Amino acid sequence: MLKRIKIYRRYKDYYTLNSLEVRASLLFTVIFCFVLLNIFQIYEKFFLYIDSIKDIVLGIIAGNFGLLGMSLAGMAIITSLFTPDILRVINKVDKNDTVNRVLSSFEFSALNIIFQIIYLILIFLALTSDKKIIDKIIFQIIFFLVIYHLFFNLFYILALIGSCIKLNSLKTSCEAVKKVEKSLPDIANEIRIDYLLATILKNSRMNRKEFLNILDDMIDSSNINEKEALREYLYTYYHDKKINRD
Repeated sequence: MLKRIKIYRRYKDYYTLNSLEVRASLLFTVIFCFVLLNIFQIYEKFFLYIDSIKDIVLGIIAGNFGLLGMSLAGMAIITSLFTPDILRVINKVDKNDTVNRVLSSFEFSALNIIFQIIYLILIFLALTSDKKIIDKIIFQIIFFLVIYHLFFNLFYILALIGSCIKLNSLKTSCEAVKKVEKSLPDIANEIRIDYLLATILKNSRMNRKEFLNILDDMIDSSNINEKEALREYLYTYYHDKKINRD
């Protein structure tokens, strides 16, 4: 986990101002801190609000366990959705290593949530103790950092949902590529079949039109659902191939 976070420098996500989650987190943090510190005077009236603060802290801790489960579930879903064949196609067309980058973001989110749970538990224990309130400047700094981290985690999860939607679009595109992509055995089989067919047609002195008529009859007598699509494909394929005598 830590290795992938380090490779993709996920720690920069905390302060990358061109990302929506950082800008939104800063905006809401400034508003939140201004209201609570200046209007509600949470520092000056701290012991008046302390019971409510403890309830809020416990609620956030409980909610973080839900977010942690969401992050872990997201990683499990992504790893299960992308089969080795799909990943092979993605690695050919995607030069940004999108899948691993999104996985590293989920890992970073999970690590942040675990970290927040730990320090919120310590804050709750401090609130239940009989210690005096800390200096106002230190209180404001800690308060700002905690609020920013809280909003950052929320908006980061929201951004990950958007990344998952993009991954689904990428997966759909790669599945379409995979359907039309031929493997080496498929190409070899086509060459063998074309060779055998050319030999048969040469010996039987059958021309292209007669051969296509026989294919047409075989398609009509079969139980295939997509007869027209198959007929169109074979007509196009054998019109392009020089495998018989016209």
